[in-house]
Amino acid sequence: MSTSKSIRKSFLFLTFVAVMAAIVYMALQKEQILDAVKKVPKEVKYYGFIAAIVFIYLTYFYNKYISHAFSQSKQAKRESIVIDAMRARQEGLEEKVRRLTAELSASKIKLKEEIENHPQDQRELHQRLQHLNCLYALSKIVNRQDISLNAIFQKTVFLVREAFRYPSAISVRIIFDGIRYRAEDKDFKKSEFRRHASIKVNEKDAGLIEVYYLGNKVKNGEVMFTPEEDDLLHAVTEWLGSMAERKRAEEKLRLFRNLIERSNDYIFAVDPKWGRILDVNTRACDSLGYARNELLNMMTIMDIEETPSDNVPWEKQIEELRRKGDIVKEGQYRRKDGSAFFAETSLKLVKQEKQEYIIAIARDITERKRAEAKLKAAQDKLLETAREVGMAEVATGVLHNVGNVLNSVNVTAGSLKTRIRKSKISYLNDVVQLVEEHKDDLGQFMTQADQGKKLPLFLAHLSKELVDEQTRCLEGLEALTKHIQHMADIIQLQQSHSKTKGLISATSIKELVDDAIQINAEVISRNDVKVERELVNIPRILLDRHKVLQILTNLISNAVDALSHSEREDKILRIRAEQLEQDRIRIQIIDNGIGIPSENLTRIFEHGFTTKKKGHGFGLHSTALSANELNGSIKVHSEGPGRGAVFTVELPYKTQEVMK
Repeated sequence: MSTSKSIRKSFLFLTFVAVMAAIVYMALQKEQILDAVKKVPKEVKYYGFIAAIVFIYLTYFYNKYISHAFSQSKQAKRESIVIDAMRARQEGLEEKVRRLTAELSASKIKLKEEIENHPQDQRELHQRLQHLNCLYALSKIVNRQDISLNAIFQKTVFLVREAFRYPSAISVRIIFDGIRYRAEDKDFKKSEFRRHASIKVNEKDAGLIEVYYLGNKVKNGEVMFTPEEDDLLHAVTEWLGSMAERKRAEEKLRLFRNLIERSNDYIFAVDPKWGRILDVNTRACDSLGYARNELLNMMTIMDIEETPSDNVPWEKQIEELRRKGDIVKEGQYRRKDGSAFFAETSLKLVKQEKQEYIIAIARDITERKRAEAKLKAAQDKLLETAREVGMAEVATGVLHNVGNVLNSVNVTAGSLKTRIRKSKISYLNDVVQLVEEHKDDLGQFMTQADQGKKLPLFLAHLSKELVDEQTRCLEGLEALTKHIQHMADIIQLQQSHSKTKGLISATSIKELVDDAIQINAEVISRNDVKVERELVNIPRILLDRHKVLQILTNLISNAVDALSHSEREDKILRIRAEQLEQDRIRIQIIDNGIGIPSENLTRIFEHGFTTKKKGHGFGLHSTALSANELNGSIKVHSEGPGRGAVFTVELPYKTQEVMK
């Protein structure tokens, strides 16, 4: 149809072109044409005009009726052909559809027969598909980075429930870290029919999944929980365990990173080969004045350290670090603005996947350095004060020991004073005066007068009395001289020991005990105290001689004082010394004096505590301090008043062989 229309349009176009060309030609050749026309006979013109009109009419008639009829006939013929082809094709398709429908019906019937013949296989296949859907949905959940652990467990409850054969007849619960997760659309119920599987994290039980069967949907011959459902529970718990382990690791990693960022210390990860900074926390960036990318952009730890005069090369530090595992050093760090501050840096070498890293943790110790400087100044001042106090302590010890002798001096001097005041030497003066009065008749007076007759006998008795007084005075003077010499010995002994105060020297315990007894000899003698020594054969040992002597002197003086107030006749002071294991020595001062009440045992070494009327509470307190300074100990034991007391001193020591 389209072809005929094209032909017709082409024909009409060519005709129009020809007419227009003829008109143009005639317009151009008008004179020639007019001359030619004039020469043509009228009959020819007439017949030519009629022929033109007929031609035009025939052309119009053809186009109007004949051509259209022909076209319709051709179109109808073509449409008929197309319709026949479509009808044939439709019939073929209908036949194919009928054939396929028949085949599908047959397959359906066959499948139905197979399903009816194998119902168990179909149900198992359906359940297996549900299990796979559950695991697939769970895998999509656990791989999400934006989901929390609680949300994963809550969604898993629904997934597990829907994966079982009878979701409406079971109740599912997950317990993890003490938190219970269950379906929110119904109350959780329990029954005697239960399945469970443990959730293990790092090979330890962290939770479990519980499934309870509640309904009566199980048909005859069916089990309540199939092996496939048990396998599903174990598969889900394995997924949850690995996921919980990963989530916990991620949370710990985030927490660790957060702690590092919020730490007050400066934390660096350093490449041990070059010292390049691989990572750094915000605190270090802020304190040093650098941006993080500046520190990580090829800067090394040496770039921020002030180089001291005794700087150890980085390679040497790494060798020491590999040998020791970690080192701590002090130095100065330099900020971006050029200012410096003191820092203490701890370096530790760690290995991660066969790669070595150094973790450097630095801390600003500027304030500590200032405090140390102040402390050193205070210590120097304290040492000077302690030296002065030590001198005062020595003086106090000397006065304390000399004071005991002075008491004896006072007693002896008082006794001499009393004897001299009551001396009968004044009677001799009376005899001299009487003789002076009778010097002219002395013979007659001596033989005839009553007084004269008695005078020789009186002189004999007076002479005897005066000789006795002289003897007693000489004894008193000797005692007084001994006391004075004893005081001189005490001072000299203290001076000889004070020269070695604080120095460790080879010392004989027996000699120290003898010296301490000698210092207290006067009071021991005056109070009739019997001293017993139980000294094991102890070799010369290295001790602070002065302090040990001070301890022994004070303890012996205290024991003698306790014995002086006792009414016992057998006043015994026992001094015992023995070696212990682990290079220690034990010295015990034992007396059977007045004893110590139990309430005073815990206070007896306190400064200022004393039970003596004229005591000052210094002796035993200074003794305890001296024992502590020697890294030793002192203890006291008493069964109570009247039962005596035992003072035990334990001191460490070294032998000369050990020192060598």
